[in-house]
Amino acid sequence: MKTFLVCLIVAGIGAAIAYNINESSYGRYEPHFGPIDFEGETTAANAMASLKKEWSEDIPKVELPDGNEHDFGIMQPDEEGEHIFRVKNVGDAPLTLKIGASTCKCTVGTLENESLAPGEETEVKMAWTVKTNETTFGQSAELRTNDPAQVAIRFEITGKVVRQVQLVPETLTFKEVASGEPIDLELKVYSYMGEEIELGQPRFTSDEMNELAEFEVTPMEIEEDDAEHAEATQAFLVKATIAPGLDQGPVSQNMVMPFNKVGEESVSNDADVSVDGESDKATTIVAAVTGRIVGVLSMLESTKLKGVTGGGYIYDFGKITENEPQTAKAFVVLKGPERDKTKLSVGKVSPEGVVSAQLNDPIQNGSMSLYSLEFTLTPGDEKIDRLGMNREDYGLVTIMSDNPNVPSMKLRLKFSLPAR
Repeated sequence: MKTFLVCLIVAGIGAAIAYNINESSYGRYEPHFGPIDFEGETTAANAMASLKKEWSEDIPKVELPDGNEHDFGIMQPDEEGEHIFRVKNVGDAPLTLKIGASTCKCTVGTLENESLAPGEETEVKMAWTVKTNETTFGQSAELRTNDPAQVAIRFEITGKVVRQVQLVPETLTFKEVASGEPIDLELKVYSYMGEEIELGQPRFTSDEMNELAEFEVTPMEIEEDDAEHAEATQAFLVKATIAPGLDQGPVSQNMVMPFNKVGEESVSNDADVSVDGESDKATTIVAAVTGRIVGVLSMLESTKLKGVTGGGYIYDFGKITENEPQTAKAFVVLKGPERDKTKLSVGKVSPEGVVSAQLNDPIQNGSMSLYSLEFTLTPGDEKIDRLGMNREDYGLVTIMSDNPNVPSMKLRLKFSLPAR
């Protein structure tokens, strides 16, 4: 009991000492604005009066007489431009300036003065080079100041990027076309030159395509609601039709269109290729042409099913560890004018007894017939490895046609199958 009373007395003494220390150190702290009581004697008015005694009213202030944005209108790729912004100090203290961050294509080229007395102004020169594949350009640069109300000024440069000649679309893509069908291409050419031009005879960079191609070039009016090309001075519509006859496989060529200014000697089709180039006579407009010529008979590709160069497809089962039958599904596509005269069926399969396949009735989908193909791998008495180094080592499913104009198609099966 005595021990408890002693501890209680000691605790009381300690609390009293701590209170006195805290009161003497912090209890009567006088704030920056003077003594503050809780009866409302300190107001916003006398607080600001106290603040004015400590702080000066003389501060710098930024003014931008011409603003901080500049629209340069129209420029061509790789063209260089510059603009001068003005910065003025309308405050009562010196204004300091420092170049800050800028985008990679826009720089602060010149800062005449880094310190401005009240009433003084300086010029800030911005320089840029148009390097973009987009139709618009926008870059910025920053100027830092000691104006407490505007510590950073961001200058904005914007405009429209227009080539001398603009193509819509820039790349002619026809995706997949059956080998028995024609290819139709259409291109609009917009000229932004000050002088009138005329287009020469288009051509492809492939002699094989030129032998099968017919071209048509006609001037066209620029529509009033076409704001994107409102500044164009001329427009042309170019059509190309390529008759059937190209080999199956990917197509990656160029369509070349020579042009010259009206009144100058016409440019031959043998003119050197030069995209958006400049010469004394004419240049050539070049449009990329991409796509793929597929057989009248093809398949819908997937992560496991891929087409191969030279025709045909490979389905990759990979290494199978289960000794149960493995079933997969794919789709056979029949395109072209012969599709209604053609009946497909499953022909040779290999290895027999292991590979089996079934082709279901077609579903008509627009300009093509879609066949569902189901094929199965069934384990045998021995392990079978068809993961060989070339296609001849793989399993096989053959899709046959009763139409001589529609050749058969081979589906190779790549797999390793354990014994049952």
